[in-house]
Amino acid sequence: MQLQIDTVIQPSFTQHRVQRALYSLWKTYCRAGQIPLWQSLPCHAFGPYLPATCVIGLSAANRSVIRISGTQMDQLLRRDSRGQTLDSLCAATIKPRFERLVSQVFARQSPMSLTLRSPRFGQEAVLTVLPLLDRQRQCRRALVAVDLAEGHMCQAPSPQTAPFSELGPVHYVACPCPNPQEAVTLVQNMRRKKGAQPPARPYLRLVS
Repeated sequence: MQLQIDTVIQPSFTQHRVQRALYSLWKTYCRAGQIPLWQSLPCHAFGPYLPATCVIGLSAANRSVIRISGTQMDQLLRRDSRGQTLDSLCAATIKPRFERLVSQVFARQSPMSLTLRSPRFGQEAVLTVLPLLDRQRQCRRALVAVDLAEGHMCQAPSPQTAPFSELGPVHYVACPCPNPQEAVTLVQNMRRKKGAQPPARPYLRLVS
C-alpha cells in the first residue's frame, strides 16, 4: 500500500516553491511503497524548476557527487558543478557533518530538508534531498534542489569560497513503505538544546 505524503512547512519556509514542487513531483512517482527510479523522472516534468535542480550519486567511496547539474548549482559554486561533491556547498568546518546528514538520505531512503546559512554573504537557503533508485534498484541517486531565501545570492562568493558556513535545522521524513507503523517522521533540530522538546510542527510530516 502506498502512503500519501504531505508536506507541512513552518511559516519561515512557506515561500520555498522549489521544495514544494519537487517534493510533490517525487511523491507522485513513488510506486508500490518504493521511492522512484531516477530514470522515471522526465525532465519536462520539472518545468520552471529544472535550473534549480540537480542529481547526485554515490561514488565508490560513498561520497555524494553531482552527476547532473542545473544552472543554479553552477552559480552557487561559481564553476561547472558536475563531478563536484555536494559538500562543496559547505565550508570545511561543517563538511563532515553535512556529509553525514546527506548519507542518511541514502541509508534511510528518506527525504531531507536542511537549512544552510551564510552570515558572510547574508543568505539562507533550504536544501532538499529526495532519494532515488538507480538501475540496480539501489538507493544511490538523489534529486537535490536549493531554495534561496532571496532568490539569488546577495553577494556571490568566489570560486575558492564555499557559499555556506553554518547548518540550521534538518528534518527527515520516512519514505513510502507498506507498513504504516514504519511511517514515522524523523526530526532532528541541530540547534535544539539537550532535553528540549522537538518542534510542535515539523517541516515534513507523514500522513497516511
